[in-house]
Amino acid sequence: MRRVFPAIAALIIATALAGCSGAALPTFDEVRDETHLEMQRIVDRLPAGSVVRVEDPLPDSSYSCEGGRKYTGQWEVYVAEGFEIQPWLEEVEGDLIEDGYVAVDSGPSLTRSFSLWTPETQLLVGVINVDDAEEGPRVEVSGYSRCAQDPFADE
Repeated sequence: MRRVFPAIAALIIATALAGCSGAALPTFDEVRDETHLEMQRIVDRLPAGSVVRVEDPLPDSSYSCEGGRKYTGQWEVYVAEGFEIQPWLEEVEGDLIEDGYVAVDSGPSLTRSFSLWTPETQLLVGVINVDDAEEGPRVEVSGYSRCAQDPFADE
């Protein structure tokens, strides 16, 4: 899991630097909210009663972006023991593609994860099946915003 995140982050940074110049930037709060909305759409596809808790280890994480910052969200969605993550992961990926999301070719096929561009906001979202006996089964949902103004510019 930890090896996949840096590869996806590098792809996002490169894309962000290519597509974020010229236009007025939205606020950091706007892009964080926009990213959380896309991440929540994935969490909402989990069956009722399967979510035990959601943790946000990166509440204000961002990367430099030409003229501002790019919010990066990561939620750890812990699921009930016995919930079959992998079949759900495969079904949700197919459903999202049918709904207009576009698959990201991230090299060798990783059957325990997927990354997609959202259809309306053109954000990148990623989902990883984390099978961790110590911390419990969970789905890691990541989101990468478009560029935003620096959240610390007024401080």
